[in-house]
Amino acid sequence: MSRFDLHPAHIDGLVNAGLQFGLIGVLDDLTPVGQMLLQQHRPVRDAEQEDSEPPDYVATVTDRALHPIAVLCLLDCYEYQTSGTIGWPTSEAHAWTNTLRKTVLTRLPAEATTTVRHGAAYIPAYRILASYTETPWGITELDQVPELGDGVIEVPVVRKGLRAEILTGPFHSPNKGLSSRVRYVTILGVGEDRTLPAVARISEPSDDAPGVYLLFEYGRYVARPR
Repeated sequence: MSRFDLHPAHIDGLVNAGLQFGLIGVLDDLTPVGQMLLQQHRPVRDAEQEDSEPPDYVATVTDRALHPIAVLCLLDCYEYQTSGTIGWPTSEAHAWTNTLRKTVLTRLPAEATTTVRHGAAYIPAYRILASYTETPWGITELDQVPELGDGVIEVPVVRKGLRAEILTGPFHSPNKGLSSRVRYVTILGVGEDRTLPAVARISEPSDDAPGVYLLFEYGRYVARPR
């Protein structure tokens, strides 16, 4: 992903999050913090500019309660677009965003911060939630940041099951079924109630072992994805 300069609205989102989560006092001016973040994001490009004035930026304040997971998306984008700048690891901006991240994470349920498998990678669970994925990568206006709403953060449960090998005979005819593309499945449940003993819930579904349910159909058990 190529680097691009963030819109001032993205900085607005961060400083409003700083106000919302207590990094900035309710009577403090948000503009100096935004200028600091913007100055690190758009570093000076030659020695003559080192003592230049702060960036031309004035904070816009919103009364909307930003969703904490959307704030994490703003942080991820800012840090990705800024981490290659000179002095970033020891900068005030790095310390400030790191503190904001730690503060926001303490407001999330434990399920949102656990690591889950997503495709071929393992990521924090909050990155697959709608409030994260629906936040643009680099906002251009504050209204693009989802609101907290009723304050309830729902995290989908990642079901675990029993990994099993698909046995095929010499006259295998998959007819575009699962066995035509994988050798293993992860059994998430059996029968109409689709439950599985806790002792068997040991593996998460994956690309090479997708989740299935064993349903009794036509006198035999058949593996169905749903």
